[in-house]
Order: sequence, then C-alpha cells, then structure tokens
Amino acid sequence: MNSQNAYNFMFNEVSEEDIIKGSIESGVAVFVHGRSSEGKSARVKQIDPDCEVIYLRNATPESLNGKSVYVQPITKRIEVPVFKTIINPNTKKEESIETIEYQDVIVKDGYMLDVKPTWLENLEEKCKKEPDKIHVVFFDELTNALHAIQGMAFNIILDREVNGKWKLPDNARIVASGNELSDSMAATTLAEPLFNRFAHVYIETTLESWLKWAKTPKKSYQKLDYIKEPEPEVPIHPAIYAFLTVKGKSGRDVLRTKYDGIKPNADPRKWEMASKILYATKQPEMIRALVGEGLAKEFVEFCKTKIISLEDVILGNYKPNDYQCDLSKKYITALSLSLVDEENVGVVREFVKKMGMEILTFFDEVWASDNPERKKQLEEIRSFGLSWRK
Repeated sequence: MNSQNAYNFMFNEVSEEDIIKGSIESGVAVFVHGRSSEGKSARVKQIDPDCEVIYLRNATPESLNGKSVYVQPITKRIEVPVFKTIINPNTKKEESIETIEYQDVIVKDGYMLDVKPTWLENLEEKCKKEPDKIHVVFFDELTNALHAIQGMAFNIILDREVNGKWKLPDNARIVASGNELSDSMAATTLAEPLFNRFAHVYIETTLESWLKWAKTPKKSYQKLDYIKEPEPEVPIHPAIYAFLTVKGKSGRDVLRTKYDGIKPNADPRKWEMASKILYATKQPEMIRALVGEGLAKEFVEFCKTKIISLEDVILGNYKPNDYQCDLSKKYITALSLSLVDEENVGVVREFVKKMGMEILTFFDEVWASDNPERKKQLEEIRSFGLSWRK
C-alpha cells in the first residue's frame, strides 16, 4: 500500500522563477526585488514576452491613471428669418422687409470624456484577442516612483481597477519590481498596505545561475527598420561564457565588479551587452567601454588562447600536448568542444577524459545542460562505452 501526505502536496525544490510563475498563474500580485542589472525584467518577460511594461520612474498621473478631457458642444448653423425696417428711397417711408441671417445652434451639449491610459488600452486588446492566455502588466521601478504615483499604483493593485472606473481584464496579472534601497538613492520604501499586497521574491544573480541562463537563445540586437533579415536568436557569446566560467572556477568574481562612478564596471547586464557587441563586430577590444579596460584586457588575452579544433579531435588529429596543458586551457578547450553534436560526443569525451575527471565532469555538465535526452545519452555512453551511438 502506497502512503501519501494528507494534502497530496509536492515537496520539490522551487526556484525564485518558479515562485514568480506560480504567483502569476494563481492571480497573486508578485514583487520582484533585486539590485540594478539583476535581470528582474528579463525574468518576467521570459514568462510573458509580450507583457505590458509601465516605467513608473517616469510615469505621470495621466499616463498611469488616464485623464478627462472636455469635448466641445456640437453646433449646427441654421437660417433664421429676420424682419428689418428700412427707409424706401423712392417713397421716403419706412418699410418692413424680411432677410435671412445664420445662427449656430447647439445640437449636443459639451461634456467631460474619460480617456483610458494607453497601457490599459493595449492590455485590454491583448487580453481580448487571447482570452485563454494570461497577460502580465508589469509595474517597473515601483520603489523609484513618486509617492503620488505609488498611491495610484496601489489602487490598481488593490482593486484591479484604474482610476476607479476601469477594471483590469480577468486574464490580466500584476507584477512589480524595484531596486533595493542600498542600490538606488532614489528608491523609497513601500507603504505597508502596498507592500502587503504582494508575494515577494528576492533575486540575486549568481555566476552559476547566470551561466545557465546564458546558454538559452536570446535576441542578439534590437531590430532596426532598415534590417530586413529575421532577427537572430543566439545564446550569450561562447567567448564570454568560457571566460566567466574559467575565471569563476578560479574563485574570482568577474560577473560583477565594483562600481566607482568613474569608469565602467562589469555586471550581468553589461556582459549581455558585450555579447551583442561581439556578435556584431567580432572585436573583443570594444567591450572595454562596458566592463572596463582591465577586465577587457584579460578577456582579450583569454580569447587569444589557441586550442585544438573540434574537427581535429573527432578525426583523432592530436598530440599529448593538446590535452596535457594548464588548468585554464583545459577548461577553455572543454567549453569549445562542448559544441559537439550527439553523434560524435562519445569520441570527444574520450579526448576530454585525458585531461582529467574534473574536466570531463565539467564537459558533461555543459554539454547536457538541462536536456533530458542528452543526459540519458551520457548515462548510456558511460554504461556501454565509446562505441555507443545515438
């Protein structure tokens, strides 16, 4: 007889992203906390790429709550007969004659018209077009908003109603974010009633979590009108992935360096920007404008490291000094070889194994990542040996 807990609960480990998604699906407003460049917006957009974003730092009462405008009355010009007295020049006597004058008559009185904010109109259109899909309205930088704007946002969050007039669609969900007080001089604490309306998720990007995210395809540049070809979706540039991985293995924190307000410093967002520059220009020197000269110089030297090609490993064209190298070069080589396909992974693993079990374990983790089929393939390779093929 199988036993189970009284409530049929699951006790799996959940990530912060799981909590964000679960809150959205449950209809619970969620607040995402984190330092600047932690990828708060990116996490929300992964759940709803087409979410309606409201940047509260620059919001005005009208842009958030809508406005009232006076509609002028509607008039119609009509003919009105008018009798005038004139002196007949022939008879020298007064005479009454009829003439026509034109007058504007009000057909409809003027009135005040309530105009919805643009973000609400966009949200309603999306929700109406896809009634079976959840759509997110994202209040970005709520802690950086003026107290008056925070108050308006509170009414929307509390009552799901804008300006006391317009209800949010049933399939709309609310997410907000803000910087930590220690990370922004303009940030303010939320009023207790507003704070208590949210489920709170605290984001802290680690090198491990960022590298996991970096492997997923993403847009490499912003679409421009004059670019006709489809916008490519690629992972973070392999050179950046390799550099951060190797430096992270040595214990250095290069994902994020200290900000001094004078020269560029590295952070998760800067490395994403650097990836776009590398894809577009193929010139590593350019990233000094993003992460600073010192780190950029290290990156350039790192990229100059010469390693054996994937093709030579598959064909067996290598010598002992290709795998008998220093630890840094071993990691770089393993990362480069992790681009191998499923058919040749067994051959490549035999080469990587010669660099040591630590490197082989690292290679397997990178190659399989979160792919269940690849994980299963590695298990069978370990069990049946090199001759196994998919």
